[in-house]
Amino acid sequence: MDISKAQQALQEANLPGWLLYSFQGSNPLALEALGLQGRMLSRRFAYLIPARGEPVLIVHAIEKTSFPDLPGQKVVFAGWEQFVGALQTHVAPLGRVAMEYHPGGGIPYLSRVDAGTLELLRGMGLEVVSSAEILLRFQTWSPADLASHKRAAAGIEAALEHALGFVRARLETPPSEREVQAEICKVFEARGLVFDHPPMVAYGPNAANPHHSVGESRLQRGQVMLIDLWCREPQGPYADVTWMAGWEVSDEVQQAWQVVRTARDTALEVCRQSLAQGRLPRGFELDRAARRVIEKAGLGAAILHRTGHHLGFGATHGNGTHLDDLETHDTRPLIPGLAFTIEPGVYPGPFGIRSEINVFLHPSGPEVTTGLQSEMEPL
Repeated sequence: MDISKAQQALQEANLPGWLLYSFQGSNPLALEALGLQGRMLSRRFAYLIPARGEPVLIVHAIEKTSFPDLPGQKVVFAGWEQFVGALQTHVAPLGRVAMEYHPGGGIPYLSRVDAGTLELLRGMGLEVVSSAEILLRFQTWSPADLASHKRAAAGIEAALEHALGFVRARLETPPSEREVQAEICKVFEARGLVFDHPPMVAYGPNAANPHHSVGESRLQRGQVMLIDLWCREPQGPYADVTWMAGWEVSDEVQQAWQVVRTARDTALEVCRQSLAQGRLPRGFELDRAARRVIEKAGLGAAILHRTGHHLGFGATHGNGTHLDDLETHDTRPLIPGLAFTIEPGVYPGPFGIRSEINVFLHPSGPEVTTGLQSEMEPL
């Protein structure tokens, strides 16, 4: 945790403090920000970062050695009265603090503090506001992170090329979804790339399920093949791409592909234009721009998910700004240093279409870090 960075953010937001609280891993955002993932933490703790001055760690006596690297004063408690007393002494006087909470649960990814703890703090006269935009500063990538991501993206490109070649060579007796998945995993493993769960391969009607589990289905003439694959280096952030192929597909399928491609490119252009005008786009704005294209084409009823998600480290879907005004109303900005996917999709059945690219946001504008599919891949 870069305390000076956090304090600068607090001062700019005119917030007296940021209280990071968790109990038994209930707040992964706090654990991530403080670098505490993987530690054995079975008791509640609170880490107060004031806008000015020394931080305060309120920690249970059993776990006082589990936080060796956090700067500031350490207040140790054993009984619940001591814990409440420490909050009253060190936190309540600030009057207003940011926490991992969002009004009305509007962005569930941020609603990590339980209602009882919020009641406790509000009962002390504290106003609790969302830490949403402060957290974004700790979800950006370094140049080394971006380089690692690009190596993962190169692995995805190689895996796609191999998978498509594998299917084309087997069209007389097409391979199952599971066989193609295994071939993709071989490429990842050969390159030392890891993933939280294996890639998705979906043929025909299975592609109409955005979270299809691969099986023994075999590709048939006239069907699409949707491949969604993600990976990362062991210590790096994810790359995550969806690619579409088709075996002599219908005009209806091709038209749906063109709509999705246009929606994807529209969201990217809105992002680019916003930054060129000196304004940070909000996640919901890019989602609206993409869905407007799809709805205008008469496929609005076939939209099942948001337009994109933040790219993380421990999980493909990070906790930063998502391109979403469908599942949630994500009002957070896309700030330089964040990375995200743009992946509109339609699932009318008996097929589904999705196109997914990755974007890294530089101060000067967005960089597409993965392949930008222009036409559906013929098989």
